[in-house]
Amino acid sequence: MAAFDPRRYATERALGLYSAAVTLADGELMTGCIRLGERHGVTREMLYEIVLQSYLFLGFPRMLNAAENLADVHPYQYRETELKPVERRESQEWFDDGMTLCRKVYGQKYDSLIQRVSSLAPEVSRWMIIEGYGKVLSRPGLDIVSRELSIVAFLIMENREKQLHSHMMGAVNVGTPTELIASLVGDIGESAGDGFKTARRLLEGIKP
Repeated sequence: MAAFDPRRYATERALGLYSAAVTLADGELMTGCIRLGERHGVTREMLYEIVLQSYLFLGFPRMLNAAENLADVHPYQYRETELKPVERRESQEWFDDGMTLCRKVYGQKYDSLIQRVSSLAPEVSRWMIIEGYGKVLSRPGLDIVSRELSIVAFLIMENREKQLHSHMMGAVNVGTPTELIASLVGDIGESAGDGFKTARRLLEGIKP
């Protein structure tokens, strides 16, 4: 963070660094990234959206750890007092929005993605659309470029090569400059271990 150069894409890159910190589940590091982001246009709402989407890629334990840290740094009053059932309208919106967004992210590879995932686990192909791309990633609190960069950061830290390649390409498909992806990889650097080496190698094959 000390070497962070804010001259280009500061907000998006700060969110990416926060995502890397969430992956490490390091409270002090997450707080430092929150403070860094505050200096470069990152709002609590943006951070909250990163926390919510982290469970798709990192699981509930790290998501809850990040949620607790964010609440400690930026407390807020939760007003809902009871759980409410999902309305039919909501579930239909999640499906429709999820289909639209997933097609945008995967482009020409969308059909092959659905076929491959369905052949492995039919339920998961539906969950991916409804839960992942619909309910979570289509939320209005964060733009899709920042969301995809956050996912890239998660996957660099986890060194998940196949998924990282898919989401690097997905980031390009939704309009992310390759320069921005490369900057994020550089920002994360050696802290990702082998994931950094994987990301640098994959970058060579990413074309605008």
